Amino acid sequence: MKIKPGILILVVVISVLVMEVYYLKGLPCSFVRVYYTSEMKEFNRPPTEAMTVEIDGYVFSYRIPYSVKQDSFKEARDLIQSSDKDVIDSLILIAKWVRSTLRFGMPNYNGNRFLVEDILNNSRNNDVSVWCDFYSRLFVITCQSLGISARIIELEGHIVPEAFIRKNNKWVMIDPTFGYYMLKGSNPLSVVEIIECYKKEIPLDPVIFAKDRGDDCLYSAKDEVNLKKIYMNGFTVVSDQNVDKKKIKETILKALQLPIAKMQFIDTNSTWIGYKERTIRYIIMLNIIILIIVSSVTLFKKR
Repeated sequence: MKIKPGILILVVVISVLVMEVYYLKGLPCSFVRVYYTSEMKEFNRPPTEAMTVEIDGYVFSYRIPYSVKQDSFKEARDLIQSSDKDVIDSLILIAKWVRSTLRFGMPNYNGNRFLVEDILNNSRNNDVSVWCDFYSRLFVITCQSLGISARIIELEGHIVPEAFIRKNNKWVMIDPTFGYYMLKGSNPLSVVEIIECYKKEIPLDPVIFAKDRGDDCLYSAKDEVNLKKIYMNGFTVVSDQNVDKKKIKETILKALQLPIAKMQFIDTNSTWIGYKERTIRYIIMLNIIILIIVSSVTLFKKR
């Protein structure tokens, strides 16, 4: 049986379209986009008091949705209020509280949504163990509940939180999982600043504020090699976890653009999530145009 060239082209174009759409499904969703920047200042721009930044006219939120009684944070609040320490020391107190509240290990709870209060209660009873994602999440929502701007940074292989110190007008990484943060001289660093120092081979000083609890989540010199690789593997992303179907629809209808679900810092090692996403969208549009043209020509010839 002889296959007509027009039919063959149609099959190829449709196949490519399916593959491209399948790739896009691996991104947040087809109706959102990724904002990517190679500028440190852009990625680290100061948030508003509402813990948001405006990107391309879109309000990107660092807030983590949670449903927890304020009493759950009473211990952390009391720790901060009873101390006369500066902001960085207050953040360390919060990180220490997170470490004392959670148990590190292979997660043994079910459910895609984080039921923070349940995990807090069960972790205290040694019934639940969690990984770095929940350490970071608890640190961030605790900071946010106390009025401190904070966000979660997704790295490929590790997740860390950052808090914004308004007095110094900068983001600072405090890792509650490994119990440390990084200094360059006397300045605590953000994730992007750590990456830049690693790239330029600038010596850094890790400050370990936690104590060994007998588990494997305390920073030591042997972890530095792996952590350096993780920081430099090019996957540095913040997600807007408040992007829901209603917000997507409103942004598309009002601003005539796709909302931003992720913000990525890119460098020479980056996976360029946003670049790939945008390129694939252009290719899909081109393929749809080709599909329409080929279909029209095929139908016209049949007549």
